Amino acid sequence: MDSERSFRPAPMFVLSTEGELLGVDTPANRELVRRIEACVAACEGISTEELEAGIITQMREVLSQMVPVLQARQTQLSDQRSVA
Repeated sequence: MDSERSFRPAPMFVLSTEGELLGVDTPANRELVRRIEACVAACEGISTEELEAGIITQMREVLSQMVPVLQARQTQLSDQRSVA
């Protein structure tokens, strides 16, 4: 990977435990704070160890396999109901 394209300067802010943004107030930093808050909320109940072990990737893989199966089953049940 080209190091010039992959380099991003680190954000210059601190997020307080109350959710207050301290430091450089830029749209990019506010968006990053928003993303952090969404990630924390989405990961509620998942341990740090599970996150470090890659549970989110594993869950996404399972869902990518199961959603089409469940959608097909739902369509099949819907078709059966409309025939009856």
